[in-house]
Amino acid sequence: MIRISKLAQAVALAGISLTIAPLAQAQITTDVLVRDGAGNVIANNVRSFDENEAGSGLALGFTPVVGSTFIFLYQANVVAFNNASGLPITPLPGLNQSFASGGYEFTVAARITERVTSVSTVAGATTATFEALGGTASFFFDNAANGGVQSNTPTGAGFDDGHLIGTFQVVGGAGVSNFTTFADGTGIGATAYDFLVSGAGVESAFIAGLLGPITDLHFTSSQVLPPGTSTTSAFHTGVPSNAADIYPTTTATNGLLLKVDGSNTFTTSVPEPETYAMLLAGLGLMGFVARRRRRKAA
Repeated sequence: MIRISKLAQAVALAGISLTIAPLAQAQITTDVLVRDGAGNVIANNVRSFDENEAGSGLALGFTPVVGSTFIFLYQANVVAFNNASGLPITPLPGLNQSFASGGYEFTVAARITERVTSVSTVAGATTATFEALGGTASFFFDNAANGGVQSNTPTGAGFDDGHLIGTFQVVGGAGVSNFTTFADGTGIGATAYDFLVSGAGVESAFIAGLLGPITDLHFTSSQVLPPGTSTTSAFHTGVPSNAADIYPTTTATNGLLLKVDGSNTFTTSVPEPETYAMLLAGLGLMGFVARRRRRKAA
């Protein structure tokens, strides 16, 4: 923004009327290098993180009324790192193995505020759609050296302890979620949301290749009711070893408990080529006018 501001001032001084439109953005997928914080490579050329299908979600205060808001909690461990073709990459040995025997894990925790945007009922099935208003998603790394415990779905322990790698802020309104409940009490839904790197970003000792605060995290998931193997008694029970506790402990007794199978893909927003062309054309025109004025003055 500083560079554009200085350019606009210079153009104005040269007597040129130039309107600078908002930068056109293109999404490029970002491959990342995953490491253990101690210099060891866990997986290279990683396009996406695949989370456990036994991940747990909890909708707190949800009512199927348009305009109502609720909190959605999520926690899961990463079970695979996939390449550009969607195939698993063989990681450094020890993923999700016992910490006592040299194992390690990556986990994800999220807390999102959502708003109901529509509700419809057809043949006993009620479908509600939601949009995100705000929230965060965070990655954690843990092993014997990082002070946490191994994640455990039934108890909810170990998903937001260990080493906090980085936190992403939700992009409000970017993406949509829906959930359908049936007369027999079952349900099914899907989610797609965008997050942006916030604060100091993501620690490159664990995830390298992200291009600063313009990096996006795209989260997609499916949700199922009843929760089955995702049944848990609590969410976000831990405290990071290197940061403040940003996710308060919440029991799963109040709210709609769901099975959530999620995945994350990294992309980066970059200006499109025509944006650069317009900017260079403006600079060239400014230089031409400046040279012409110098010749007249001489």
